[in-house]
Amino acid sequence: MSMPPIQSFCHTILCLDFDGVLHRASDAIHLASTPTSGPLLAVQMKAQGRLVWLDHLVDMLAERHEVAILVHSTWRRKFDQATLAHLLGDLSDRVIQPPAYFVDLSAPAPEFIRQSLDWINESRREANVPELTLDELVVIDDRPEFFASDEGVAGRLLLTDPNLGLSVAHTRVRLAAMLDSACSELAAPEFGAGPSSSF
Repeated sequence: MSMPPIQSFCHTILCLDFDGVLHRASDAIHLASTPTSGPLLAVQMKAQGRLVWLDHLVDMLAERHEVAILVHSTWRRKFDQATLAHLLGDLSDRVIQPPAYFVDLSAPAPEFIRQSLDWINESRREANVPELTLDELVVIDDRPEFFASDEGVAGRLLLTDPNLGLSVAHTRVRLAAMLDSACSELAAPEFGAGPSSSF
């Protein structure tokens, strides 16, 4: 029996920024002028000291199998969703990858998040599982001004220190609490107990 797509059975969605969350916001990335594959890019990012706090997130989500990840970082404008998923290593299978025809990758973060949620719920309707709302989302970012135009999404925001991100224990505690409280009571049953998706 094959696993249905993550968007069909997750209970909670973590909308994830990279800069200021997984490494310092001031750390620019340096890329080769030629196209870079996911594995090679991961090596380059490690060499440049990027994504250095990813292990904190991996540890936090280890027992929270119901949490999926939506990358709303501006990195989505540089790399395709499959590459972004690869960069997250052990969390790659948690990454929701909305198709480019459904979402505007150049849109502001709140708009991209809402478009992605619409696509997620289309998948969930196909799978005959309850839809998710903003209440089941947690957004982590270091730039509050990016969310000022959308009160609903801003209400789900956990701000980080752009220089410290997830290296701060208190931030990790707050994120864990927000994820646990956002877990949907109406979410799909555990895999194997419900219908599979045709998506």
